[in-house]
Amino acid sequence: MNRLPVFLALLAAVLVVLTLGCTACDTDGKYVRKGDTIFYTYWTFSFGQRYDTLHEADAATFRSVNRWLGADRTHVFYLDRLVPGADPATLQADHKPLFHDKADYYYKETPIHVADMKTFKVLEWVYDDFYATDSRYAYFDAKRFKPDLATFRVKESFVAVDRQHVYRFGELLPGADPDTYQESWKGYYSRDKSHIWHNGTLLKDADYATFTVDSDNEAHDKHGRFFRDKRVEEEVNEELPPEAIVVEADDTVALP
Repeated sequence: MNRLPVFLALLAAVLVVLTLGCTACDTDGKYVRKGDTIFYTYWTFSFGQRYDTLHEADAATFRSVNRWLGADRTHVFYLDRLVPGADPATLQADHKPLFHDKADYYYKETPIHVADMKTFKVLEWVYDDFYATDSRYAYFDAKRFKPDLATFRVKESFVAVDRQHVYRFGELLPGADPDTYQESWKGYYSRDKSHIWHNGTLLKDADYATFTVDSDNEAHDKHGRFFRDKRVEEEVNEELPPEAIVVEADDTVALP
């Protein structure tokens, strides 16, 4: 029996599932009730269908707000995680994984501590992360910081700027020039008009004029090589001493 066509058919089916998702397997997850217990169930490629128990949930009063947010009379849950302090009576879903109640917004199970609920707005989503502002602060996910709000804007991916500063994942990048900073320069290297970084770490001794990126994590300048944010020694090919005897494969020599 020729098993190759069968193997190729199975491989094609797996590739379709990986590409399009498995609707029958419910990869997005959902809440289910079994007796007096609430579970969050979801499918994984590694372990199949999983059932995570919501130990604090009251099955009699539990409700699904949507597939990733649930609540009972006294608790709020993001997926299978308890959200401390969230109010189930005023709970509203925004955009996974962001939701709010009457007093605060939450990123996953973490309170954001929004200063002004009425003016809070998301500026841009990047996958499951976002930048937002209210009348007093800016936010990256559950991180709050205080830029110049009049000039604050999202520049690219996980980078925002104001009149004088660059913020990377909501953290100030010291010394970076907001007008010329490029996060997605080459690989994990970024730059502005006079500095170079690797994944947010400044390369203090890099020669800017000759700096060349070779791969995501490798680069060189006129002084030598870098791996990530560290300068590394060049490989040394030491010459053999004159008296050394080099033995080629299948050669035999008489040692002195």
